[in-house]
Amino acid sequence: MRRDRSVFSYLLQHFFRRFFDNDTLQAEGDTQTSVVRALAIVAVPGLMFAFWLQNAYPRRTMWGAIEDQYFFVVFSFVVMGIVAIFEWEMLFPDRLDFVILSPLSVRSLQMLGAKAAALGGFVGLFLVGSNVCGTLTLPAVTTHVATVNGHLRVVSDFWRQAAAHALAVSMAGLFAALLFVALGGVMLCVLSARQFRVISPLVQTVSVMGLVLLLVGYLQYGDAMQKLLSGRLGWLRLNPTLWFLAVYEQRLHGAAAPEFAQQLSGYAYRALAITAAIAVATYPLAWARMRKMAIEGGATGKSEPLRWIANMIHRIVRQPGERAVFHFIGQTIRRNNQYQVYLAMYCGTGLAFSAACAVTFHPTGAAGWGLSDKGLHAVMPLLVFWGVAGLRAAFAFPLNLQAAWVYRVTRVTAAALNESTEAASRWALICAFGVTACVAAALAGLGWDARKLLVQAVCGVCLAVLLTDAFFLFLQRIPFAQPRMPGKTSLPLMLTLYVGVLPVFLFEMVRVEMTLERDLVTLVFVACGVVVTHLAVLRLTRRSAESEEEMEGYEGEFQLLNLAER
Repeated sequence: MRRDRSVFSYLLQHFFRRFFDNDTLQAEGDTQTSVVRALAIVAVPGLMFAFWLQNAYPRRTMWGAIEDQYFFVVFSFVVMGIVAIFEWEMLFPDRLDFVILSPLSVRSLQMLGAKAAALGGFVGLFLVGSNVCGTLTLPAVTTHVATVNGHLRVVSDFWRQAAAHALAVSMAGLFAALLFVALGGVMLCVLSARQFRVISPLVQTVSVMGLVLLLVGYLQYGDAMQKLLSGRLGWLRLNPTLWFLAVYEQRLHGAAAPEFAQQLSGYAYRALAITAAIAVATYPLAWARMRKMAIEGGATGKSEPLRWIANMIHRIVRQPGERAVFHFIGQTIRRNNQYQVYLAMYCGTGLAFSAACAVTFHPTGAAGWGLSDKGLHAVMPLLVFWGVAGLRAAFAFPLNLQAAWVYRVTRVTAAALNESTEAASRWALICAFGVTACVAAALAGLGWDARKLLVQAVCGVCLAVLLTDAFFLFLQRIPFAQPRMPGKTSLPLMLTLYVGVLPVFLFEMVRVEMTLERDLVTLVFVACGVVVTHLAVLRLTRRSAESEEEMEGYEGEFQLLNLAER
């Protein structure tokens, strides 16, 4: 019995560590540091938001307090959903686990139980970490003392609100995590291995888009909670975060809770019970399916690219070294699930912000939707910027270090690094062109005239070229295959880029697009300026590649045969 417990504990520790031993978070694989960083990231927003609200009470109205409570419900839901999507491949034992552990004296039920226990501990850790600060600080902020009949009395009950807060946010976060566990289990049970690999990134992208839209929706329409929830709920019944807000209000005020709380609170309990039942039922079945696929091997069929796509790539990428790195990038993204999850999160976030810009919502008595002309002008630059920036960040992640040996053996020179940079920039440029074409097609479907579509297409191509040059000018590294250098990532710089620079960039791009629609002659000059700038950047990069003295004598980690010198 002691031996069984020891094996189970080792398995539990192994599976729990694998949630955090992720090169996307930290290349060194320091689990303790990764845990502390991850918990700090999800804990700080709740603490800061409650601290920011302290001056609003006790003058805050009832609906203002409901808006504050709704933030914590949405935050818990979004955080747990994002965490579950980010660890999508780790929610179930993967092929590596089965291949390594199955030959050992480990029973199947032990492995299943340890993985389920590790998953439960992982979900519980983030559930507590993301909500503990808000549970303690918001009731403390809203609790105040007032004079009632000439006596000082505590108006609000700290412990009652803390209990209601903890219940609501815990149910919201647990529902979000179980929802994606159940979704992954159902997909594994129903789909084949090839279908699962194809559909998973699409599901992840749409899920991230929905989660980010919930958070953006709160920022845009949080002040209109009274208008939204006082009348007929209608389609709002489909919003799961409102179910758990209803639980919050019902537990806090009882029979005196607003009417929407009485209507929606039952949805929360039923949805959580149904989701938990599906997750528990499908998890063993999905585990058995994964074990079968691991024993039989993955999908061995290799689909050759379409001939016209191959011909187009060969015309765009002419140098053999660039072409090799170009195909290496495509195959790495196609085979590596972690990159797919990361890019799905980037794509989903960009689509959510685009939808928030393009679609306007009128929270009146009869809720209505509309399209914003300025918002539609912002879609193209937003998606192009987000796509190029996401690919640039993805190429820097060292998730394919095993492939770096070939570059070290064959002597990595400045010219070779320049070829890899050119291939990465061309890959991002083609993707940006594809985004521009998709946006133009969508705008054409909305009825935009040829003049506006021409401006959008030209601006999209010019912006794709400039952003690609800007993001990849100083890359000088092999995508996916070089370790991360300490001190190279600056959080303040990233926040400045996405919080400070991006909004100003969008406003200016919308203004430029609307100006160019009235003057097509200026559009020609803008395109010529972009061409000149691009040629100057190419000349600069080629000149830097000509100096290879820095790489003289570089031997890498292997003893070289010096075949290139003979």
